[in-house]
Amino acid sequence: MKINICKPLFLTIAYLILALGAARVHADDSKDDMPVTSLHQMITSKSAWLNTSRPLTSEDLKGRIILLDFWTYCCINCMHVIPDLEYLEKKFGDNLTVIGVHSAKFKNEKDSENIRSAILRYSITHPVVNDSDFAIWNGFGIRAWPTFILIGPKGVIDATYSGEGNREAVEHDINLLLKKYAGKIVTAPLPIALEKDKAPPGVLSFPAKLDVGHYGMKDSAQALYVSDSSHNRILVLSLEGKVLDIIGGGQAGLKDGDFATAQFNHPQGLHLAFPNLYVADTENHALRLIDLAARTVTTLAGTGVQGTDRNIKDAPALTTKLSSPWDVEAYPDDKHLAIAMAGLHQLWSYDIDKKTLNVIAGNGRESIDDGAYPNNSLSQTSGLSAESGKLYFVDAETSSLRVLDGNKVTTLIGTGLFDFGFRDGMQGNALMQHPLGLDVDKGGVYIADSYNHSIRRFDISSGELTTYAGHGERGNKDGKLSEASFNEPNDIVKVGDKFYVADTNNNQIRVIDTANETVSTLNVTEPVSNAAPDFSTQLPNTEKTVPVNVAAGAPVSVTIALKKGWHINKDAPSTLALYDMTAAPKAVTSFDIESIKKKLLILPVLAAGTPYRLQGTLYYCEDKEGSQCLIKSFDQELTTKTGGKKDLTLKLN
Repeated sequence: MKINICKPLFLTIAYLILALGAARVHADDSKDDMPVTSLHQMITSKSAWLNTSRPLTSEDLKGRIILLDFWTYCCINCMHVIPDLEYLEKKFGDNLTVIGVHSAKFKNEKDSENIRSAILRYSITHPVVNDSDFAIWNGFGIRAWPTFILIGPKGVIDATYSGEGNREAVEHDINLLLKKYAGKIVTAPLPIALEKDKAPPGVLSFPAKLDVGHYGMKDSAQALYVSDSSHNRILVLSLEGKVLDIIGGGQAGLKDGDFATAQFNHPQGLHLAFPNLYVADTENHALRLIDLAARTVTTLAGTGVQGTDRNIKDAPALTTKLSSPWDVEAYPDDKHLAIAMAGLHQLWSYDIDKKTLNVIAGNGRESIDDGAYPNNSLSQTSGLSAESGKLYFVDAETSSLRVLDGNKVTTLIGTGLFDFGFRDGMQGNALMQHPLGLDVDKGGVYIADSYNHSIRRFDISSGELTTYAGHGERGNKDGKLSEASFNEPNDIVKVGDKFYVADTNNNQIRVIDTANETVSTLNVTEPVSNAAPDFSTQLPNTEKTVPVNVAAGAPVSVTIALKKGWHINKDAPSTLALYDMTAAPKAVTSFDIESIKKKLLILPVLAAGTPYRLQGTLYYCEDKEGSQCLIKSFDQELTTKTGGKKDLTLKLN
C-alpha cells in the first residue's frame, strides 16, 4: 500500500501523493571526519526513550549508519513495514542502527506507557524515542507515516523513503554506504535494555478478539474463544477462566496441522460456527479454519504475502493475497464470511462453498464516504458484528461506527480522519478515539473504544452514543462501571447477562456484570495439560475395562460415580488425563483435583478415528471420622465415531 493511513491534518491529498511518489532523495558529503552533527543532536533532543537503559546521546550516534523510522502505532502501514525493519536489522547486524521515532497521531499514542505496550505487541527490539510534540518530525521535514530516513556515518542524510515497499531500495543504499565507508563505521553496542525483558510473563499476551459458543460442552454450557495474539495462538476458556484448550504452538508462522504444531502470526478476529472456528490471521495475511472436531488448522484464503489489489471479484481464495485481515463475521448468511480487510480499507466476502473472494465495501481510498460500493470509502475497518441482516463495524482511523445494509454504508458516529475525542451525544457531536471492536445486543451497539479505554453504547433507535463503562483514562481497576478502568480494550462479546472484554494492554479478560453493574477481572488459569502425568502402563488397583465408542465432534461428558456417603479426597494426588494414542502417547488434556472433585468432567472435542486413552488414579474416602480411604485407577480405551456415546461413567465403588 502506497497511501499512508495516518497523515498530518495540514496536508492536502495531492501533496501527500506527491510526497509518496518521490522514491528517494540522496545527499552526498565529502568530509573525511565522522563528527557529531545537528542531525544527531536533533534525534537525541528528547529524553523519553524505550528499549534503552538511558536516553541516547549525540555521541552515541556519531559514525554510525542510522535508519530512522517515523511511525505511529495506530498506523496499519507502519505495521506493514515492521517486517522490513526486522529483515534489515538481521541482515546488517551491528553495521546498521535502527531508531524508531514515534510521532503520535492520536492523543492516546503520546503516552510512553502506551508506546511501550505497542513495542511489546509488535516485538520491536530497536531504540524508540517518544516524539510526542513532533519536534524531531518537524526538524526532519517529515510529511507522512511511515517515512524512513537513512543517515550516513558522517551525520548527513543519504536518502529518504516514504510509504511501504522500499525495503530493496533501503538495502541497496545501505550496501553502498558499507562499501564507501568500509572499516570506518562505528558498531559498538548501544545501551539496549529491551522492554520485553522488563515485562512479567503471563497466561495472556495482548488478547485481541473474542467469540463465545459451544466447545463440546454438556447441554447449554458455553466457552470463550480468545485470540492470544502475541502468543500466536487461540485459547479456549471456560467462562470461569480455566484454559480448556490451546490451538497453535506459540511460534509465529504460517503452518497448517494439528493443534500442537499449527502456527499463527498475531491472529485477531474470530467467528465460531461450531465445530468451525474462523480466524483472521492478521500478520499472515490469511483466513484460517480451525476444525474443533478434527482438531486441525487449515488455510482458507491468502498466500502469506501482503496484497495490494483492491479490485477483487470472484477471486480464488487460496491464490489471492490479503492485507492485514482484522476481523471476520458471518454475513449476510452462514455461507459467507465478511472480512475486515484493514490493510486495504475495505470489506471483503469469502464464499464458503465456492472458496472465492469479493470486495463488498470500500473503494480503497481512506476516508468516510457513505453510499453504495464503489462510492463508499472506509478507514482501517477493525471490528465486525452482524445483527438483523445488517453488518455493524468500526473504522479505527476515522474513529467511527458504521453499518452496511445490503450494499449501502451509513455512518452512525464519526466525521473524519482527524475528528476524535471522548464525548457523548449524537452524530456530528459525539466522539470516539480509534475503536477496535463491538458487539450488537437488542437495540444497542457496545463498542470497545480502545484509545479512550472505555466501553461505549450506541442506541440504535435514538442514535445517541453514551459511555457505558470506563472514564476515558488508562488504568486497571475493577468496581462500578463508571469507576472501573481499562487499557486499550480491543473487543467485547455478550454471554447471558455478562459482557466479556479483551482488555488488551492489561493482558486480561474483564467481565462486566450487567445485573449489578460492576467490572471484574477473569482469573485465567494456566492450562492443566502442562501438568499432565506421563502415560503409564502400571497403575495401582486398575480396573479392567473394554473399549468404549464415544462421539466424535460432539459433547462427551465423564461422570465420576460415588456411592452416597463418599467423597473425593481433596488432600490426595488424584489425576486423570486424556491421551492421544495415534503414535507415542501424547497428553491432550488433564484434570486437576478441583475439577475431579466436581465429579463431572468435559472432554475436549474428539477427532473421528483417533484412538484415545483416559487414564488416572483417584483417591476417595467415606464421609465419617476415622473412615477408610481407597484408591482406584482407570485406563479406559476410547474409540471415536459419529453417533458414539456422549457420556461415560467411571465407577469408584
